[in-house]
Amino acid sequence: MCSMKSSDFPASVSLTTRLTVLYLASTMMILVCILFFLLQTLVDDLEYEDNDFLSERVMNLQTIIARHPDTMGAIRDHILMESSSERTRYLVRVQDAEGKTLLESPGMSGVPSTVFPPPVISGHKIGRGIRFQKSRSAHYLLNSAWAEGFDDSHFRLVQVALDVSAEQALMAKYRIKMGIALLAGLCFAGGLGAFVARRGLRPLKKMAATVAQITATDLEQRVRSGTWPKELDRLTVALDSMLGRLEESFGRLSEFSANLAHELRTPINNLRGEAEIALSRSRTADEYRRVIESSIEEYERLSHMISDILFLARPEQGVEKQPINARTEIETLAEYFLNVADEQHITVSIQGQGTLFADPRLFQRALGNIISNALHYTPDNGSITIIISPQPDDSLTIAVQDSGTGISPDDLPRVFDRFYRSASARQRYNQGCGLGLAIVLSIMELHGGTVTLTSEAGQGTRATLWFPKK
Repeated sequence: MCSMKSSDFPASVSLTTRLTVLYLASTMMILVCILFFLLQTLVDDLEYEDNDFLSERVMNLQTIIARHPDTMGAIRDHILMESSSERTRYLVRVQDAEGKTLLESPGMSGVPSTVFPPPVISGHKIGRGIRFQKSRSAHYLLNSAWAEGFDDSHFRLVQVALDVSAEQALMAKYRIKMGIALLAGLCFAGGLGAFVARRGLRPLKKMAATVAQITATDLEQRVRSGTWPKELDRLTVALDSMLGRLEESFGRLSEFSANLAHELRTPINNLRGEAEIALSRSRTADEYRRVIESSIEEYERLSHMISDILFLARPEQGVEKQPINARTEIETLAEYFLNVADEQHITVSIQGQGTLFADPRLFQRALGNIISNALHYTPDNGSITIIISPQPDDSLTIAVQDSGTGISPDDLPRVFDRFYRSASARQRYNQGCGLGLAIVLSIMELHGGTVTLTSEAGQGTRATLWFPKK
């Protein structure tokens, strides 16, 4: 029998149908094996009895011939007695050594002497007989042996045929009855399998109903709060874990939407207010010029914000890693920020050497955001130190240490959230939108690396970028 797998079913087939079919296939295999075993056992038992019966008759005839080798009267009387009995089932033929038939039972002529198995010598164990079909309804079991006489082991050939037609008919009826029993058993098993499958899947349907009731407004519900079978335990854990992630994601999305609306509303309100003031009365060309210049600053802020949002919205950024001389790239970035650092009298120093594998464009953006934040929150006459540290496992870390205002312990866990800015950060630098560190985190994840922040309020902040080996 062939085994069935769940992948053999079309996707549209229900679990109840699949379980019923599998249960039915298993039941059919069991019933077929049991019925085949019973039928074969019955056949073997009947054949054993028939062969034992034939062997006994052959040995009786051998004994009669051995006692009366000079006459066939005893054999004839034996045959006549058996032939007159209504219960006779076997036929006898006796031949001499040359193959001449000396005596045979009525009806034995229809069984050719050539179809009998090779005879054994008297005193040897008689083997199993062979079957012979005389006609569609006439079946015989045949055997033969030599009978000894006058010290001649091949004195007479005894051939015996046992009529097993009734047994063959009985076995045919048994096969039909077993076939009917098999079909009835399969029908019963199919109905029982469908009932068992439906009853067994009730917890799954109940779970589906429970999950269907959970909406976006009540994601705090958990499936595992109910009583479920052990087999569904892992599923409930997975569903609750998914609901937890969804709840967290919806919360972040709501907060993200609120922060985005706030961040976009501020420059738009500024633009609208300046435009309304400019139109409230006639202005000089210089006044209009100042309004336009101020509007351009707000437009640039909106443009940077939209660019950052689009960057974060594309999680599968194309990363083209290549070997980079870390010090050379950092010196280029430091030179870019040199004017801002000079205006604030902030010293920027670089320590160490190393090579890393990263996308040059993304590397500059990530480190540039870190340096930019350090400049914004470091007071005048402060310092920024960039430390390059190759690691024993061929990875590399870049740490940016500043002497700025630092980050409070309450704000530190959320600094990588999009649009999150603490009150102190907004007070010191109100031009940002809280996406810089979120972009750094996204870039480091694209490289398979990490970014960590350690800070102490009033003492400064240390940002560490870790880039794995190639």
